[in-house]
Amino acid sequence: MADYDLNSNALTNQFIYQFYIGSYLNTDLKNSVLNRMSNNNRVGADVNSGIYGAFKLDSCFHQKNTSVFFSVKDREHFDAQFSKDLYKVAFYGNADYAGKMANFDGFNLSLLRYQQIQIGISSKRSDSSAHWAIGLSFLKGQQYKSLVAQKAELYTSEDGQYIDFNTFIQAAQSDPSKNGFNAFNGYGSSVDIYFEAPYKTRFGKSKLRVSVSDIGIIRFNNQSSYLKQDSLFHYTGFTVNSIYQLQNSTFSKDSAINAIAPLKKQSVSVTLPATLNLSFETQFNKHVQLTEGIRYIYNANYNLLFYVKGNFSINKHVALSATAGYGGYGNFSYGIGVFTNFGKGFIIYLGSHNIEGYIAPKKTCGQGAYISLIKNFK
Repeated sequence: MADYDLNSNALTNQFIYQFYIGSYLNTDLKNSVLNRMSNNNRVGADVNSGIYGAFKLDSCFHQKNTSVFFSVKDREHFDAQFSKDLYKVAFYGNADYAGKMANFDGFNLSLLRYQQIQIGISSKRSDSSAHWAIGLSFLKGQQYKSLVAQKAELYTSEDGQYIDFNTFIQAAQSDPSKNGFNAFNGYGSSVDIYFEAPYKTRFGKSKLRVSVSDIGIIRFNNQSSYLKQDSLFHYTGFTVNSIYQLQNSTFSKDSAINAIAPLKKQSVSVTLPATLNLSFETQFNKHVQLTEGIRYIYNANYNLLFYVKGNFSINKHVALSATAGYGGYGNFSYGIGVFTNFGKGFIIYLGSHNIEGYIAPKKTCGQGAYISLIKNFK
């Protein structure tokens, strides 16, 4: 199984792609994003891949309605929140702010990549069909970066001779010398909880589903870097009298950063972005099923997502789905999916929660895809 989702309330798919590959960002492209900006903007992405397996305990332990499951996953999460002023200064420069203050307050970003090994148990009560599951995970921390600016103000003098940067920031980064897949920069644990209960309505059989996943923490080792800085930085540039002076200078980007905001080595604890899902599912007939739900991700600059999903069964081998939602990292989102049973226990799920990104990348801000290949053994 594998999936990825990327969304923003302002950054278009074309802008993100051009920025990611390092291509030139022309004025029209930058302006199209600027026109979408609000005072508080967000962007987020998740990339996951792995394998999942489950087997029933009835053959070994005579527990007919109980199963044990396991999974191994590679997971990556990114999110950021930024102001309109920050976008304008970053992509247009600070000339328009001569004699003015640019406000970057509340800027933050987080990048987390880790590997997960999970084992759990699920059970269904035969008398009520209520279903519950719990999974425990061991986590290997690969990479982490974080920057939080509770206060960040940039003043540019009217004549452009100096800038003042007033800020209170906290930043952390895992060991930069070990970023590959094999890097073991930290360890942690997490828990997933799932509950499902059936009930009846006048429209048909229904189910309530509640789940909370990724309740956990990763502690990165003492080779991580951390800073906490509250200061006013006054910058007037520097003068170079000759090329020889520049060549012999020890000035560098790293030395400048360390002078302004010195880093120190220490361990860093990171709370995972935990996800809450709540949904109501109704089976109107053998062909039509409707689900209404909400989704929220904690510690991730995520807005509450409301969604409606319809499943349409064509026959016992093929079913289609359509989803519409509002919230999350973007605004409106639309998805489609297909379920196919090939027989002999082979099943495939394929689709996207943000199909609009492939249809109109210049005008939309979200995209994603998912695929699951399933083999049932009897």
